[in-house]
Amino acid sequence: MTTTNQSMQLPIDECEEWIWDTLDSTKDCSFEYIKDGNREFLIFNTNDFFADAKALKKIRKTTGMELVQMSTHNGYTQLWFGRYT
Repeated sequence: MTTTNQSMQLPIDECEEWIWDTLDSTKDCSFEYIKDGNREFLIFNTNDFFADAKALKKIRKTTGMELVQMSTHNGYTQLWFGRYT
């Protein structure tokens, strides 16, 4: 994860909205937020995900959050986006 100037970062609720909008994934989805020291993560669970490098780049540039982990199990994909605060 890259460090970004904290004053330049979007609030986490706006990051969540940007990521949902960019992923264009609205079927049977959920997310959670985790803060761990100086890192924060948004974890998205979806069964309707298509990996798109341009979308991931847009998320990184807009929110400062990078895809740090992705896993798939029983048709569901879990995407971890993280950033330093």
